[in-house]
Amino acid sequence: MGKISLPKYEELKKLVLINANIAQVLPSECRALSDRVFKKNGNRVSETTFKRIYGFAYSKYSPSLFTLNVLAKYCNYKGWDDFCEKQDKKELTSSKDFNWQLLRQGAHKITEFTLRALKNKSGIPYGQTINRAFIDFHFDEFIKSGRTGTVLAAPAGYGKTIALCQWVEKKIEFDELNNTNDIILLFSSNAIMSVLVGGRDIHDWMLALLGYNNDIDILLDIRQRGSNKFYFIIDGLDEHMFKSDHFKVILNQLIDIFSFYKDHDWFKLVLVVRTATWINNRHELETGDNLWHTGFKKDDGCINVPLFNLTEMKLLCHQIQPGIENLIAAKVIENFNHPLYFQFYYQQHKNVFFKNSIDHLSFYETVSAFILKKVYLGNYSTEKILLIKNLVEKLNIKNEQYKIDKPSVNDVIKKYNHAYQELLSVGFVRELNESNEYLVDIYIVFGNNEFMDHSIAKTLLYDNSNLFDGDLINAINKLLINNEHKVNVIKWCVIHAIKSGQLKSIEYIIGVCLSDNEKSELITFLGEVLDSEYSSTNRNESLIQYFKHSFSEKLFDYFFGLELINSDYKKFLHVLLKFELSDKKKILIYSTLSIIAIIQLELNDLEMSLTQLKAFPKAEFESFSINPINCLDAVYYHLKYGIIKTEALSDLTKLYFNSGNSLELNKSAANDLLYLLGSYTLLLANNPKKTLRFISFLKQNYRTDNLEDQMSQYGFFLKILTANAYFELGERAKVEEIYDSIAVTFKKNDDLLTPYMKVLFYSLKIRTLINTSKENLIAAEMKNINNITSKASYKFLKIYISSILLKSPNLQNSAPEFYKQVNHDFNKIIGDCELNARIFLQNIMIKK
Repeated sequence: MGKISLPKYEELKKLVLINANIAQVLPSECRALSDRVFKKNGNRVSETTFKRIYGFAYSKYSPSLFTLNVLAKYCNYKGWDDFCEKQDKKELTSSKDFNWQLLRQGAHKITEFTLRALKNKSGIPYGQTINRAFIDFHFDEFIKSGRTGTVLAAPAGYGKTIALCQWVEKKIEFDELNNTNDIILLFSSNAIMSVLVGGRDIHDWMLALLGYNNDIDILLDIRQRGSNKFYFIIDGLDEHMFKSDHFKVILNQLIDIFSFYKDHDWFKLVLVVRTATWINNRHELETGDNLWHTGFKKDDGCINVPLFNLTEMKLLCHQIQPGIENLIAAKVIENFNHPLYFQFYYQQHKNVFFKNSIDHLSFYETVSAFILKKVYLGNYSTEKILLIKNLVEKLNIKNEQYKIDKPSVNDVIKKYNHAYQELLSVGFVRELNESNEYLVDIYIVFGNNEFMDHSIAKTLLYDNSNLFDGDLINAINKLLINNEHKVNVIKWCVIHAIKSGQLKSIEYIIGVCLSDNEKSELITFLGEVLDSEYSSTNRNESLIQYFKHSFSEKLFDYFFGLELINSDYKKFLHVLLKFELSDKKKILIYSTLSIIAIIQLELNDLEMSLTQLKAFPKAEFESFSINPINCLDAVYYHLKYGIIKTEALSDLTKLYFNSGNSLELNKSAANDLLYLLGSYTLLLANNPKKTLRFISFLKQNYRTDNLEDQMSQYGFFLKILTANAYFELGERAKVEEIYDSIAVTFKKNDDLLTPYMKVLFYSLKIRTLINTSKENLIAAEMKNINNITSKASYKFLKIYISSILLKSPNLQNSAPEFYKQVNHDFNKIIGDCELNARIFLQNIMIKK
């Protein structure tokens, strides 16, 4: 038998149900339906066949002629041919009134139904979602290209479906307002699956649903179609949803449709798929000369749906809770710009959306909740855990190769196939095929870095009996040496340690090999975890007791350093103050907070910290070689009133003129902080030789001038101080020598310096350029400083280097516009902080 007419077949199926008095067929009714047909005409169509006919069982082939004849006779026709003849007569009569507009109406009903279904699945209430500019641009470019097909491709959770729904609704509204008669036919992959199960052809099924029972004359008739277009859109066409042979059938039918219409510019095929589906099947789809419009860019990994940008994030937050968008910090944008995480966070915090403090921990909690719900709970959870462990073990982490060769894990996938399919379906892992004629390249990757980092951490913990100890730290250092994923893996391990009651083991983080930037990030995160536990309604009492009795000196010392200074570090120190610490530890914390206030020119904060410090008994300060109150008070008076209290300068002078026997020789970050505080306080004396004498004293009695101390963070700050003193003395060669010694290391690895250290380094570079033939390079260095200080609020550093530039008459003549801008920025900070400009631009009076 030749190919049956799908519209006629669909009509016959309806008539069978009408004759059997069945309003909506169910699988359980197929046996009774088989019996009724047999009773009426003596021929039996089996229960299984009826299940295939009505889509309850998979059918690879069209129904046989025998089956069609039996069903036609049951509906009072002589047979299938008689039924078809009578249907043709009906169609001939009705087709006179059937046109493009009726097709459009039929498509609109289907599209509206699909839209409702897709919108109801939105992770955020659809009414609160936003229109995204990229989707309009993509479709505009698609139409301009003249190509037949386009694809929206991205991993799971990028917001492809919602963006598509927004575009379809806007397109429908635009067409209504402009009397455009484009047809938009939108389906989800679930509908395509039902077509496949019913053994039908997608093209014929499409036309039948539109109510058109002739061939495709109306679609091809330009007199009826005019300049209008037909958009055939399939959302969520992903191979993981089908058995491989089923997906192949669907793909081949879509390729046939694409090939049939590729020379008709009015027909547009739109597929919304995951990136892996496109990569794995593009060799099938991209054939001939009418290639697909993808909009992919170089090195984008076949992803043309971007993450949220700042504007979209703020608009989305405004949609959910008007006004909250103005309170969003940049770090929130960085963490929650992934639509998957944003919607998951929303689902967890519907009633307190972004009302609480949003930090790095919030992001990790969101990812953790997603993994718990999608991976660890539900079916095959044990199998998923074992499979993930096997995948992690196949990563070549040391060489930073994160593609897993699929053949190498094929046996494991077969063993845990159901678990593997579920991980694919939620986007936890992706399978990609980038084979060519020379190389078979089928590999597996984790869905994103967060999933991979979490999996690596869990595997390392599993192999270490879930203990956070020295062995775990050694394993991390060995596996993740100079690896960008190390900090995130450590973060997951820290969460595990605190949540599992391993509080005393936290101090093992001291042994992790980290750069200063990585250490800063880890300390910030640890503070957020501790604050979360402390603020929990189920307060972790053992954590409080730990800080009261068991907080080691080594770990406390690990938390200190000028290099760590930023806004997040300030929050971390305030978290520490929530716990019951010794007075000495509190003095160190308030001293550090005072230093931060000075650098950020927050004089009110400085005054409050000084008040706290002065409340401690004087005896508590006797163990410190340098009294922080005297130094900080001197700086406060200098900034606030333009005068200096000499007590601090006298104490520091006595310190280096007297014997160093009483000096605290223990090398520690806390002592580094105090001695550097003393060194910087001496700058108030406006006597660079005095500063150099004090630095020489420290090298003889505290940290020597050996290579180890020179390369330390303390050594960096001491070099900056020394260079500043030589600059004031006009010894340019020595300034350049110090700059070069730092630059050699810095240029090898930009990440060695934290933002605060970078500002000091750029400032040192400016000192080497002032009044030289290279003075024109100062603007570039100042731009670097501005980029950092605008985010970190290092106002003191900016105003200090600006004051040096403003004292340069050469710069004023050689670069008047730049000089004008520096002056503007300087005066703005002076005004905002209510300071006196003269204390930076001229020598000040020292009060006796």
